[in-house]
Amino acid sequence: MPQDYYAILGVSKTATEDEIKKAYRKLARKYHPDVNPGDKSAEDKFKEISEAYGVLSDAEKRKQYDSLGHDAFKNGGHGYDFSGANFEDIKNHFGGGFDMNDIFGNMFGGGRRSRSDAPVQGEDINLTVQIPFKDAVFGNEYEISVNHTEKCASCNGKGGDRITCPTCNGSGQSMSQKGGMFSISTCSTCKGHGQISKNVCSACKGSGYKNIQEKIKVRIPKGVDKNSKIRVAGKGNAGRNGGPQGDLYIITNVQDHDVFERKGNNIYVNVEVDMFEAALGAKINVPTPYGTISMNIPAGTQPGQTFRVKNKGIPSLKSGVTGDLYVVIKVRVPQIAVEGDRKSLTDMQHRYSDDARQRLIDKARL
Repeated sequence: MPQDYYAILGVSKTATEDEIKKAYRKLARKYHPDVNPGDKSAEDKFKEISEAYGVLSDAEKRKQYDSLGHDAFKNGGHGYDFSGANFEDIKNHFGGGFDMNDIFGNMFGGGRRSRSDAPVQGEDINLTVQIPFKDAVFGNEYEISVNHTEKCASCNGKGGDRITCPTCNGSGQSMSQKGGMFSISTCSTCKGHGQISKNVCSACKGSGYKNIQEKIKVRIPKGVDKNSKIRVAGKGNAGRNGGPQGDLYIITNVQDHDVFERKGNNIYVNVEVDMFEAALGAKINVPTPYGTISMNIPAGTQPGQTFRVKNKGIPSLKSGVTGDLYVVIKVRVPQIAVEGDRKSLTDMQHRYSDDARQRLIDKARL
């Protein structure tokens, strides 16, 4: 006994047209022969759900089915016998009421509404530029040579006159049926565009684009760091089908400096003082990216001690607030060659000796 068409699609007898279509598309994705190559049971199931949908999606045929059941579609009745039906049989019988291109186009991502002649923005271009440390602090302007595509001026990017593809009638897709297997593929004539070129443009040979090398002035802002990205709008590759030009992104690679070390927006600098300056305190000169400054270090300054100088770092790329400079003290100990000096230092050692090592050893005893 033939199975109920409503049961095949998993819908109730009161299901709306949209509910029937949604149920069919869900099952068609699951059992389509292209998804289940070589699976005879999936192929049979696909034929079964296609037969059910062919009846229930047509208001008149659904009415006949509700009244007479399967008898309405036997050769002796008023309908159509689906047994052994193939793709051409179904398509010719249901005509506009059963648009296989629409069903499978939507199912597999194609269809007339989503063909590949829609406007598409051009590809972006990423270009890495070496930036000296100084330009990260103060900014600079660069002239950069960029290779990219732009729309052909002769044909306005069309490549020639555009006409509807005669093979797919503008759908961008072709459908074929072999045995019980239906398949959707990109139209080989128009490559999915739905249109083909006529009277091909001689300037671009039908591509719609031309390759150019352009010199572009780019402002490198203060505060750029390694892998910062600077966008130059509209200087990428040409768009397709009237789509906008892509963008150019300048990726900065800031070079290290011999004296300054960057940490975020702060700068660290190592400054040497002799042991006498560290012990007695002193006024010392300190380099900064903005010039030399003087600063006082107190008596008893220890090796590695760090002093902060406000607003002598690098401006923030986002907020513009300038970071700080950190001066790290390195104490330089001289080699004593004069015997008298050695005696003087030995006398001082006895007066200022602090047996910190012994205290450490005492604390370390287990």
